[in-house]
Amino acid sequence: MNSKQLKLLVIIFVCIGVVGYLLVTQNNKSWSQGEQAIGGKVMPDFPMNDVTQIALKSNIGEATLVKVDETWRVSDRANYAADFSKIRELLLAVGECKILRKMQVGESQLGRLELLTPEKADKTGLLLTFKGETDKEIGTLLLGKQSMRKSESSSFGGGEFPDGRYLLPDGDSSRIAFVSETFSNVEIGAKAWLDKTFFKIEKLKSVEVTHADPLQSWTVNRESETGEMILAGLGEKEELDSSRSYSLKNVLSSPSFNDIASSEIGDEDLGLDAPIKAMLTTFDGFNYEIHMGKANQDEEYPIRLQVSADINTQRNPAEGEKEEDKERLDKEHADQVKALQDKLEAEQKFQGHTFMVSKWTVDALTKPRSDYIKTIEENTEDGTDNQQTLPTLPGLNLDTLTNPLNQGSE
Repeated sequence: MNSKQLKLLVIIFVCIGVVGYLLVTQNNKSWSQGEQAIGGKVMPDFPMNDVTQIALKSNIGEATLVKVDETWRVSDRANYAADFSKIRELLLAVGECKILRKMQVGESQLGRLELLTPEKADKTGLLLTFKGETDKEIGTLLLGKQSMRKSESSSFGGGEFPDGRYLLPDGDSSRIAFVSETFSNVEIGAKAWLDKTFFKIEKLKSVEVTHADPLQSWTVNRESETGEMILAGLGEKEELDSSRSYSLKNVLSSPSFNDIASSEIGDEDLGLDAPIKAMLTTFDGFNYEIHMGKANQDEEYPIRLQVSADINTQRNPAEGEKEEDKERLDKEHADQVKALQDKLEAEQKFQGHTFMVSKWTVDALTKPRSDYIKTIEENTEDGTDNQQTLPTLPGLNLDTLTNPLNQGSE
């Protein structure tokens, strides 16, 4: 073997070694990536703490959540406070959801998995766009079709339930994945993201309702927290219908609202240019002035709220109070005052908004006076009810009449 052949042989061995090394390295890399993909995070570098804006968009609507002064708000509802627990749940789900199965999907098959972007007409997903400071985009996640599984239990009537979802992160179709997280709580409607915390009227003392017709206005009050409501101005032949008034003691004790009315809707359209007005006072010194408009097609009423309070900060010691009890009673009173002041501060934040509430929430307040009145029936001198008597014919004695059907049997 001459030197030329030897050199050629060495070159061949070197080439074989390099190719072999590259093949082994590539196989190891592919194996490693495969292991990392299954069980890996869909969005591994998602900086959830840097997110200051979330835009939700589908082919049926959109909503925008923004973080303003460390508080999350619903941009589409005049920056009303958002439900932070739902936002936190969403961010955690996006940052932590792991791949169960990697999907190789061609462009023509994206619609089958509902992974087309919302501007398409059909087979589209729900697009989440996350932004940070200076409106810089952090990432996107397209929520596609949910995988449905048939229930094996017959106790709830069978049916199907979601057991996973197809996702497309950052618009990269090579990263389409199937995950166990269903994102079932992610809704497109802006009202679904509102913080539904609301005011509560406790220890109600009186209610005064003013209708456009003065004759239908009414006032009820009670002397103690356990007393019954008494309707003011009852006539001699009138009494309060307890079957309808029993709910007045607990009116607005735990109200809720469905949505915030758009600022683009005028007072006339809401019926708030001539509202039903209600003034409610409590034994704790709180005053709630509520204006109620007209119901919409969903039987929701628009209401506005003003809250004030006359909180007694000074405690009046009882006669004969012992000195050893003074410190304890003073502390209890101070704690009560602090709680009432905190309640006032929290409930005054509801001022300036128009809330849409269900009919049953304000039904007791929208009723006219006539709905709470029961007419007292008059009695005759012998104690029996006045009843209309049947007319009699001249010369006819009803007592002597006999049933002709009975005569044949005698």
